[in-house]
Amino acid sequence: MADESNVTAKEAYEIADSFAQASARMLDFRIANSNVLSDEDASKLERCEDTIDHLVVLFRGYGIRLIGAKAREAMVELQAAVDVARLTIEKINKTKKVIKIAGALVDLAVAVLAKDPKAILGAAKKVKAAA
Repeated sequence: MADESNVTAKEAYEIADSFAQASARMLDFRIANSNVLSDEDASKLERCEDTIDHLVVLFRGYGIRLIGAKAREAMVELQAAVDVARLTIEKINKTKKVIKIAGALVDLAVAVLAKDPKAILGAAKKVKAAA
């Protein structure tokens, strides 16, 4: 094969299909003309079919490798996105906790300013629970 890096998976499959069609036509020709072809010519045609069939396998295999490589790249990108999402969720959860603690501290400050022992005790429990 020429420079594989310039062939896309779709192109590799199209090339493989073209080779498969050519091989099938050669087989049809060989069968249709078996009564006029010499054994040597029939054998040469069959070897050509085998060679072309081998190219079909090579190009299809290359297409599969390209698809596999793209799938691996997509998996790496997906894992990176999941990691970013996980970190974002952790930050959100920390922020929610800080807000809850801040709210409990405000309640405690209000209770202290009001000099209400029950409210102070309740607010202190909220601060402890939030932390």
